[in-house]
Amino acid sequence: MTGPDPYGLGRDVLDNTPWWVHDNRRGTERSLGFCNPYGFEDDRMVVLGGTRDPGREAYQWQCRNYADARYWMTCANGHRGRVTLCYGHVWMIGQRQAGLCPRCALPPRARDLEERCNDVMRRLAAAWPDDRRRLAQVLEDARAELDEMRARGLISTGAPLRLEEVS
Repeated sequence: MTGPDPYGLGRDVLDNTPWWVHDNRRGTERSLGFCNPYGFEDDRMVVLGGTRDPGREAYQWQCRNYADARYWMTCANGHRGRVTLCYGHVWMIGQRQAGLCPRCALPPRARDLEERCNDVMRRLAAAWPDDRRRLAQVLEDARAELDEMRARGLISTGAPLRLEEVS
């Protein structure tokens, strides 16, 4: 869902600064820039490990802490990405956000099928009854293929994700 403020929150950027765990917003160490757990803080916007188009995101999440270190985030299947994080987000990822590798959960074919499903869902409301049956069949076929990919292990979580600090 894109567009200006689709959920009526009154803002474009949502704050996810874990100040209750670790607050360094007034610190002087700024050489790494801001913490970037969600991919919007630097010039190479990367959303969900590069599996999503940043231009189609309804909101941007940010952390206003300064980054404390760079990390390699590695999944159980060997996919690896580099992130800059504050210690609060390191803790949060270790507690609850380390259960999904985007590349394992959304391989290219699954992304194509997801896009097809989203397109069908957008068109379904305005379709004529005969077209609705055809679109419903396309949706069912995509769902069945996604289920088969999951059953065969082509779609997985890749969990647990591991963080290793880069020196």
